[in-house]
Amino acid sequence: MKNLKFLLPMLAMIFAIGLTFATVDPEPKPEPVEQAQDYILLNGTTWVSIDEQPCETGEFTCRVQDGENGPIYEVYDERNDEEPKGSSSEDPMVIEL
Repeated sequence: MKNLKFLLPMLAMIFAIGLTFATVDPEPKPEPVEQAQDYILLNGTTWVSIDEQPCETGEFTCRVQDGENGPIYEVYDERNDEEPKGSSSEDPMVIEL
């Protein structure tokens, strides 16, 4: 009986400490959504990511235009890529940067 009076409180403390590490995070972190991206080269030095452009393979180069009268940029699949994406149309797609 002497051992039981000492052992039960010790077990209760051990289980309480163990339960603190077994609790679930009350606000689970959302899983990051992987989004496909394309890239354009600004001023010949800076790569900027843009949303994936629906360029179809073709004989022309895929291009985007910043606004209606803005500059036109070639679209690349990856940063530091030397070959721009292909396109079936020679007209650039208008986007907002």
